[in-house]
Amino acid sequence: MSVTPEFLLRGYALALEQCGLLLRDACELYEGGSFATALVLAAFAREELGRASILLGFWRRAADGESLTVEQIKAACDRHVDKQRAGMLSTVVRGTRETRLGQLLWESAKNPLHSRGWKDARAALEQVIKKLSRSTPDERHKARMTALYVEPKSNTDWNRPADKSAKEAYEFLVDAVNDYRGRYQNGYVESPADILKHTDPKLYRALKGMSDRPTLPIPVDPSWPE
Repeated sequence: MSVTPEFLLRGYALALEQCGLLLRDACELYEGGSFATALVLAAFAREELGRASILLGFWRRAADGESLTVEQIKAACDRHVDKQRAGMLSTVVRGTRETRLGQLLWESAKNPLHSRGWKDARAALEQVIKKLSRSTPDERHKARMTALYVEPKSNTDWNRPADKSAKEAYEFLVDAVNDYRGRYQNGYVESPADILKHTDPKLYRALKGMSDRPTLPIPVDPSWPE
């Protein structure tokens, strides 16, 4: 049997709610010094953000008259990396002056807008960003695995989740919070400015019409690691 658009929209809202709850708990663990576990929860939160994106796409298709089933939903949300990819709403680039990426960021910032130096740096940065967009979902999945499981790295060394640093957990967590914040502000009806009312009136009306619409947790940023 096919599912209704209302069913899919509720799934979208519930997945966003779960993402916010996991990020809230991840931030509390991070502040308490449980960096590896905070990273694991943040990774799962990203997967729920990805699930929300997938379900939103299904809702649009169902609202246009397409017949969709629970089996299709489960299949689309089955793989961890697929959900990581769907939940990747932005691409973050970081680099020090000693790295090629850092040099490109510096060149892009210091050269006058639209100058030859600026254009060359921007073109190179775009290639880096495209590569990151392809590799980041898999890297985030691997980061979750290394933050969760004790496994052999070689015949002489073990992966130790407790070795995850505050900096690594912070960067992973803050990037997840920022992507959740984007959906919170632009893809739901929590924003005081009612941004969605103007950018996607159809989704706005559908969410407003939900009698049991969950209230999303407010995005909270982790503190800078000392």
